[in-house]
Amino acid sequence: MGVIGALSEATSASEDALRLLLSVLAGYPLAVVHRTFFYNKPAQQQHLFFVVVGICLWYFNCGSSVIHALASVIGAYLITNQLRGTDASIYAAHIFFLGYLLFGYWHHETDTYDITWTTPYCIMTLRYIGLVMDVYDGAQKAEHLKPDQKLTAIADKPGLLEIAAYGLFFQGTLVGPQFTLSKFRSFVNGDWLDSERKPPKSAFMPSIGRFLAGCTYMVLHQWGQFWIPDPWFNSDSFNSLSFFWRWSWVTLWFRLTMYKYCAMWLITEGASILSGLGHNGKDQDGNDRWDGVRDLHIIKWETGHDYNSVVESFNCGTNTFAKNHIHRRLRWLNNKLASHVITLTYLAIWHGYHLGYFLLFGIELGCVQAQNQLYALIKRTPGWTEAISQPVARPFIWLFGKITISYSMGFAFLMFGLIKTKYWIGPVKSLYFIGFIIYFIVWPILHIVLLRVLPRHPKKAEDVKSTTTEDKKEL
Repeated sequence: MGVIGALSEATSASEDALRLLLSVLAGYPLAVVHRTFFYNKPAQQQHLFFVVVGICLWYFNCGSSVIHALASVIGAYLITNQLRGTDASIYAAHIFFLGYLLFGYWHHETDTYDITWTTPYCIMTLRYIGLVMDVYDGAQKAEHLKPDQKLTAIADKPGLLEIAAYGLFFQGTLVGPQFTLSKFRSFVNGDWLDSERKPPKSAFMPSIGRFLAGCTYMVLHQWGQFWIPDPWFNSDSFNSLSFFWRWSWVTLWFRLTMYKYCAMWLITEGASILSGLGHNGKDQDGNDRWDGVRDLHIIKWETGHDYNSVVESFNCGTNTFAKNHIHRRLRWLNNKLASHVITLTYLAIWHGYHLGYFLLFGIELGCVQAQNQLYALIKRTPGWTEAISQPVARPFIWLFGKITISYSMGFAFLMFGLIKTKYWIGPVKSLYFIGFIIYFIVWPILHIVLLRVLPRHPKKAEDVKSTTTEDKKEL
């Protein structure tokens, strides 16, 4: 039995999961190596270091399947250099990278979450699709670009070595974070260095803080796995509970399960901060900011009480990609709802074929739509805004919101976390399809009734103009 096998037996974790965790933890010594020996070297030398290390990490986790990553590097080079600035490049990127990923899902599909080469490749898929879009933007005239596109547009074609380094960079090639090529170039060029062109020591404490937070989440997740194992939701002991307690246990399981993602993102971010990739300029007091590749805003994630707080605090890199490279590029539809549906469908496809993925994002759409409609009702109804703004009302508003989003997300996550329909259909039935009933039957009817019976503020001309302007900005 090898070292990995012995650790697997001692910790009751799979060998694949241990390899992934060790690779993520390796980001810290690798960051020290880079900030000690390579930070001030020419870009090509840094790129070569990133490529060699990235290939080693892929091989350690995936063996000979590292060939899939190398094939994508070549594909990204050909698309960005031979089809630069053309609509064909966008189509080619999705056919090649997303198609390659979906083929991998189909070939390796099982009843559980398995860590295969598709695990890091799903990160590479979005990274290289985003790269192709940014290169496309760089070939357009500046006046034709939106402000968000100007920030990430790549005017000069990246070479093969740079593309390989960008995709295989050890701080983001396995579990994220997502970042643009312009961000990566800024890091390689040393924009994060201090006035003496040295790695700033201010990175140490934020890096340690994220590492310790990640370890805390990892312990909580492991405890949750033993306390509430997935098969329990199809057991007689679960089904014998009352409806309230079934839903409550599902909600608690959801939070503890999500902590594994929180843990990996925080540990990776800590290493990214130490390496310098996490640098995000200076704050208003002149201090270094280290939130440049943040995937989890802990306080907002734990205390947020509406769906906006969830989107803004969790999986931020992927959400930013979806917002900038999918949702905002659908402005031509002139329809926020259609753009939202297409974006969520895109993310569901990126996750894989399972029905539960699409149902999860469908419920997310229903939740967000219901929230937006509720906020609009509050805004238009006389006295409602003033009432909930009272200090005495705030704790109750927070509690209502927190319970609502926690229980709603817990129900929806059953169809994502248990993967196969045969595993989640029983628990979902035991909850009487409550999420679908609330957001797709009860709330739409109630919303129509409230629109008709509630009084409303007189609408002024300037309010109409302001609302129209805000809608355009959102699109």
